Amino acid sequence: MVGLDGRVECHHDVVILTAMRNAMTRAERMRRTAKLCLNCLRNCAYLRAAANKIDDWHDEQFWIGVHNNFLDIAVLEWCKVFADQNGKHFWKKSVADHQTFLDALMDHLRLTEDMFDDYIKSIKRYRDKFVAHLDKENRMDIPNMAAVIKSSQFLYQHLYDVEDDCGAMPHDAPPKAVPYFREFLNEGNAIYAN
Repeated sequence: MVGLDGRVECHHDVVILTAMRNAMTRAERMRRTAKLCLNCLRNCAYLRAAANKIDDWHDEQFWIGVHNNFLDIAVLEWCKVFADQNGKHFWKKSVADHQTFLDALMDHLRLTEDMFDDYIKSIKRYRDKFVAHLDKENRMDIPNMAAVIKSSQFLYQHLYDVEDDCGAMPHDAPPKAVPYFREFLNEGNAIYAN
Protein backbone atom coordinates (compact mmCIF):
# COMPACT_ATOMS: atom_id res chain seq x y z
CA MET A 1 0.00 0.00 0.00
CA VAL A 2 1.26 3.48 -0.83
CA GLY A 3 1.31 5.99 2.02
CA LEU A 4 0.54 9.69 1.96
CA ASP A 5 4.21 10.46 1.32
CA GLY A 6 4.37 8.09 -1.65
CA ARG A 7 6.36 5.41 0.16
CA VAL A 8 5.15 1.86 0.35
CA GLU A 9 3.78 1.04 3.79
CA CYS A 10 3.12 -2.29 5.35
CA HIS A 11 -0.40 -3.18 6.49
CA HIS A 12 0.61 -2.80 10.15
CA ASP A 13 1.63 0.85 9.62
CA VAL A 14 -1.68 1.62 7.88
CA VAL A 15 -3.63 0.12 10.77
CA ILE A 16 -1.69 2.22 13.28
CA LEU A 17 -2.07 5.43 11.23
CA THR A 18 -5.80 4.80 10.78
CA ALA A 19 -6.23 4.20 14.51
CA MET A 20 -4.36 7.42 15.30
CA ARG A 21 -6.57 9.43 12.90
CA ASN A 22 -9.71 7.91 14.44
CA ALA A 23 -8.62 8.39 18.07
CA MET A 24 -10.78 10.76 20.09
CA THR A 25 -9.47 13.31 22.50
CA ARG A 26 -10.69 13.19 26.09
CA ALA A 27 -12.91 16.20 25.39
CA GLU A 28 -14.43 14.62 22.26
CA ARG A 29 -15.13 11.33 24.02
CA MET A 30 -16.64 13.06 27.05
CA ARG A 31 -18.81 15.34 24.90
CA ARG A 32 -20.05 12.41 22.83
CA THR A 33 -20.73 10.26 25.91
CA ALA A 34 -22.67 13.13 27.47
CA LYS A 35 -24.64 13.51 24.23
CA LEU A 36 -25.54 9.81 24.31
CA CYS A 37 -26.82 10.26 27.88
CA LEU A 38 -28.95 13.22 26.79
CA ASN A 39 -30.29 11.37 23.73
CA CYS A 40 -31.21 8.46 25.96
CA LEU A 41 -32.93 10.75 28.46
CA ARG A 42 -34.93 12.61 25.81
CA ASN A 43 -36.19 9.34 24.33
CA CYS A 44 -37.00 7.97 27.80
CA ALA A 45 -38.93 11.15 28.61
CA TYR A 46 -41.06 10.83 25.48
CA LEU A 47 -41.50 7.12 26.21
CA ARG A 48 -42.65 7.81 29.76
CA ALA A 49 -45.05 10.51 28.57
CA ALA A 50 -46.53 8.05 26.10
CA ALA A 51 -47.09 5.45 28.81
CA ASN A 52 -50.07 7.45 30.07
CA LYS A 53 -51.72 7.41 26.65
CA ILE A 54 -50.82 4.04 25.16
CA ASP A 55 -54.15 2.43 26.10
CA ASP A 56 -55.97 5.13 24.11
CA TRP A 57 -54.19 4.29 20.87
CA HIS A 58 -55.54 0.76 20.29
CA ASP A 59 -54.92 0.38 16.56
CA GLU A 60 -53.26 3.73 15.82
CA GLN A 61 -50.07 2.33 14.33
CA PHE A 62 -48.37 5.72 14.04
CA TRP A 63 -48.41 6.31 17.81
CA ILE A 64 -47.55 2.70 18.58
CA GLY A 65 -44.58 2.95 16.20
CA VAL A 66 -43.44 6.25 17.71
CA HIS A 67 -43.65 4.78 21.21
CA ASN A 68 -41.66 1.69 20.22
CA ASN A 69 -39.01 3.79 18.48
CA PHE A 70 -38.47 5.88 21.61
CA LEU A 71 -37.88 2.67 23.57
CA ASP A 72 -35.52 1.19 21.00
CA ILE A 73 -33.39 4.33 20.58
CA ALA A 74 -33.15 4.81 24.36
CA VAL A 75 -31.95 1.22 24.73
CA LEU A 76 -29.40 1.55 21.92
CA GLU A 77 -27.97 4.81 23.29
CA TRP A 78 -27.81 3.51 26.87
CA CYS A 79 -26.05 0.31 25.80
CA LYS A 80 -23.30 2.33 24.10
CA VAL A 81 -22.52 3.95 27.45
CA PHE A 82 -23.23 1.22 30.02
CA ALA A 83 -23.28 -2.16 28.28
CA ASP A 84 -20.64 -2.15 25.54
CA GLN A 85 -17.41 -2.40 27.52
CA ASN A 86 -15.28 -2.38 24.37
CA GLY A 87 -17.23 0.47 22.79
CA LYS A 88 -15.85 3.97 22.20
CA HIS A 89 -18.22 5.57 24.69
CA PHE A 90 -18.25 3.09 27.56
CA TRP A 91 -18.47 5.10 30.78
CA LYS A 92 -15.07 3.96 32.07
CA LYS A 93 -13.39 5.74 29.16
CA SER A 94 -14.66 9.12 30.40
CA VAL A 95 -14.59 8.62 34.17
CA ALA A 96 -11.23 8.89 35.94
CA ASP A 97 -12.00 7.12 39.23
CA HIS A 98 -13.98 4.06 38.17
CA GLN A 99 -14.62 2.52 41.57
CA THR A 100 -15.68 5.75 43.27
CA PHE A 101 -18.09 6.46 40.41
CA LEU A 102 -19.45 2.92 40.38
CA ASP A 103 -19.98 2.93 44.17
CA ALA A 104 -21.81 6.26 43.94
CA LEU A 105 -23.90 5.04 41.00
CA MET A 106 -24.90 1.85 42.84
CA ASP A 107 -25.85 3.92 45.87
CA HIS A 108 -27.89 6.25 43.66
CA LEU A 109 -29.66 3.33 41.96
CA ARG A 110 -29.97 1.38 45.24
CA LEU A 111 -28.54 -1.68 43.51
CA THR A 112 -25.58 -3.93 44.09
CA GLU A 113 -23.03 -4.38 41.30
CA ASP A 114 -24.40 -7.89 40.71
CA MET A 115 -27.93 -6.54 40.42
CA PHE A 116 -26.75 -3.85 38.00
CA ASP A 117 -24.89 -6.46 35.93
CA ASP A 118 -28.11 -8.49 35.72
CA TYR A 119 -30.00 -5.35 34.70
CA ILE A 120 -27.44 -4.64 31.98
CA LYS A 121 -27.87 -8.22 30.72
CA SER A 122 -31.65 -7.76 30.54
CA ILE A 123 -31.31 -4.54 28.55
CA LYS A 124 -28.71 -6.12 26.25
CA ARG A 125 -30.97 -9.13 25.73
CA TYR A 126 -33.79 -6.86 24.57
CA ARG A 127 -31.38 -4.96 22.31
CA ASP A 128 -29.74 -8.06 20.85
CA LYS A 129 -32.84 -10.21 20.40
CA PHE A 130 -35.41 -7.63 19.28
CA VAL A 131 -33.79 -4.33 18.26
CA ALA A 132 -30.46 -5.08 16.58
CA HIS A 133 -31.60 -8.50 15.32
CA LEU A 134 -34.89 -10.29 15.18
CA ASP A 135 -34.01 -13.67 16.59
CA LYS A 136 -36.27 -16.68 16.99
CA GLU A 137 -37.49 -15.58 20.40
CA ASN A 138 -41.27 -15.70 20.77
CA ARG A 139 -41.50 -13.66 23.95
CA MET A 140 -40.32 -10.08 24.23
CA ASP A 141 -39.64 -8.76 27.72
CA ILE A 142 -39.87 -4.98 27.60
CA PRO A 143 -37.25 -3.68 30.02
CA ASN A 144 -38.11 -1.46 32.94
CA MET A 145 -36.45 1.82 32.03
CA ALA A 146 -36.21 3.38 35.51
CA ALA A 147 -32.55 2.46 36.03
CA VAL A 148 -31.75 3.52 32.46
CA ILE A 149 -33.09 6.98 33.26
CA LYS A 150 -31.43 7.28 36.65
CA SER A 151 -28.04 5.97 35.48
CA SER A 152 -28.03 8.26 32.43
CA GLN A 153 -28.89 11.25 34.59
CA PHE A 154 -26.20 10.29 37.08
CA LEU A 155 -23.45 9.79 34.49
CA TYR A 156 -24.30 12.99 32.63
CA GLN A 157 -24.25 14.98 35.85
CA HIS A 158 -20.96 13.39 36.87
CA LEU A 159 -19.38 14.23 33.52
CA TYR A 160 -20.64 17.80 33.74
CA ASP A 161 -19.79 18.46 37.39
CA VAL A 162 -16.71 16.31 38.04
CA GLU A 163 -14.93 15.08 34.94
CA ASP A 164 -14.99 18.09 32.63
CA ASP A 165 -11.49 19.38 33.22
CA CYS A 166 -10.92 19.87 29.49
CA GLY A 167 -13.78 22.09 28.34
CA ALA A 168 -15.68 19.18 26.84
CA MET A 169 -19.17 20.47 27.47
CA PRO A 170 -20.36 23.02 24.94
CA HIS A 171 -21.67 26.36 26.23
CA ASP A 172 -25.27 25.31 25.56
CA ALA A 173 -25.05 21.95 27.37
CA PRO A 174 -27.78 21.62 29.97
CA PRO A 175 -26.26 22.11 33.43
CA LYS A 176 -28.60 19.58 35.10
CA ALA A 177 -29.80 16.23 33.79
CA VAL A 178 -33.00 15.90 35.84
CA PRO A 179 -34.59 19.19 34.66
CA TYR A 180 -33.52 18.27 31.11
CA PHE A 181 -35.47 15.00 31.42
CA ARG A 182 -38.48 16.82 32.91
CA GLU A 183 -38.47 19.39 30.10
CA PHE A 184 -38.94 16.67 27.49
CA LEU A 185 -41.38 14.74 29.68
CA ASN A 186 -43.53 17.88 29.87
CA GLU A 187 -43.20 18.41 26.12
CA GLY A 188 -44.27 14.82 25.49
CA ASN A 189 -47.19 15.10 27.91
CA ALA A 190 -48.38 18.25 26.12
CA ILE A 191 -48.19 16.60 22.69
CA TYR A 192 -49.91 13.42 23.79
CA ALA A 193 -52.66 15.44 25.47
CA ASN A 194 -53.82 16.75 22.07
